[in-house]
Amino acid sequence: MEPNQCTKLLEGGIYTTLNVVKTGNFLYDLKKYYESEKFKDDFKAKKFSFGFEAIDPTSMVKNVLNLGASGDEINNFQEKVKSLETITVSQSFFDSFSLHTPNKDVIDGYVKCLEVQNNKKGLSTVVQEGDEGITIYIFYNKISSTDPSPVVEDYKITNGIEISKSFNKGGILDDNNSITFKRSDPSKDIFFFLDTDKGPVNCLLNGLPSGFNKDFPVGTILCSYLSWEEFQEVTKNNLTNPDKNWNSRYSKWAPCDGRRIDSTCGLARAAQNLNNVPDLRGVFLRGNNIFDSNEAGNGIPPVPQYQKDPSDNRVRGSIQKDEFKEHNHQIVQQTFGGAVTTPLAVSGNTSGADGDLDGSQIVSGYDRTTVPLIIANAGGTENRPKNMAINYFIRIN
Repeated sequence: MEPNQCTKLLEGGIYTTLNVVKTGNFLYDLKKYYESEKFKDDFKAKKFSFGFEAIDPTSMVKNVLNLGASGDEINNFQEKVKSLETITVSQSFFDSFSLHTPNKDVIDGYVKCLEVQNNKKGLSTVVQEGDEGITIYIFYNKISSTDPSPVVEDYKITNGIEISKSFNKGGILDDNNSITFKRSDPSKDIFFFLDTDKGPVNCLLNGLPSGFNKDFPVGTILCSYLSWEEFQEVTKNNLTNPDKNWNSRYSKWAPCDGRRIDSTCGLARAAQNLNNVPDLRGVFLRGNNIFDSNEAGNGIPPVPQYQKDPSDNRVRGSIQKDEFKEHNHQIVQQTFGGAVTTPLAVSGNTSGADGDLDGSQIVSGYDRTTVPLIIANAGGTENRPKNMAINYFIRIN
C-alpha cells in the first residue's frame, strides 16, 4: 500500500474553519461573529488555541479575551464589541486567526489508516464520521507486487443512505476507494458489507446515543442503585470506544471516584481543564450558597440564614470534614436524702478544671457524700442522618 492512500483523509485539510459568515469584509464579519451566541459556545467549548482581541480604531484601546475566561468575562467582551461601530485587530492576531483549529477526528483517522497500512495485509477499512456523513475508506494491501487488485462482487448498507462511492459492482478496487453515506435513523446500527473475489470486508457502526444518554449535559451527576458494571451496560457507556472498554476520551459516564480524565474529554474542557472527576465516595452532597454569580442582578434573594452553609464562599468540589455544632451539656439537679444536691460549678467542660464537678457537697444531717456527675461517651464513629448506600456517576462526554 502506498503511503499517499492515507492522505486522502486529509484532502479537506486538518483544520476546522471557524464559523464566520463571510461577506467579503473580514473585520465586519469578525465583529458579527464576536457578538453571536455561536462565538460564546465555540469559546466555552475551547475550540481555539489562542485568545481574542478587538481594537477600537478611534482610540486604539485593545479589548482582550484570554483563554480560560469566565462566562462573565465573555459577556463583558461581547458588550464592549457591540458598543463599537467598527473594530480592527493586530497583524499577529490575524495570523493566529487565519490558522484555524486542528480537527482532531481527521488526524485520528489518518493515524488509524497508517496503522492499517503498516500492519495488515489484504482488505481493510478506516471509518471517518463527520457533519457531512460517514465515509468508509477501503484499502487493499497487496500480499506481493504481482497480487492483482480485487474485483467488487457486491456491497450493501443497512440503515444508511448512500451519497457517493468510488467503485461499482464488477469493477476493480483501485488505490483509493471510499463510500459515503448518511444515517437513515441515528439511533440504529449501520452495517456495511463489501464482497470481492479476494474475500469480504465489513463494518458495524453503532447507533448514536439517544434518550437517556442524549439529554444530560456534561457535568450532570446521577445517583443510581445500579453498580458501575450494570450502569455501563444499560447506558451503553462505551459504545464509541475502539476497544469497548472505559476510556475518558470516548465514554459518556464515569463513576464519581476521583479518577483522572483526559484533557480532551468534554467535562475537562467545560470545567476549564479539570483533571479528575469529583470523588463522592462516602460523602453527602450539599448545595453551594450561590449557584448564579449574578443572582442579585437576576432578582434571586440570598439563601436564608437558617439554610445556608456556615462555610461561605466554598469552592466547587471542596470537602468539609466531620464536625458537630458547638453546644452545652446541662447537669440536672438531683435529690439525695430529701435534700437537693447541686455541683458548685457547672459548664461545658467536664474535666473538673472549672470547679467542683464531682458533686461533692455536705448535705444537712448527713456526712459529706460524693454524688458522681459523669457525662459518659455515647454513640458511634460519626454524626449522620438515616441514609442508604448509593452510587454516583457523572457525565463526562
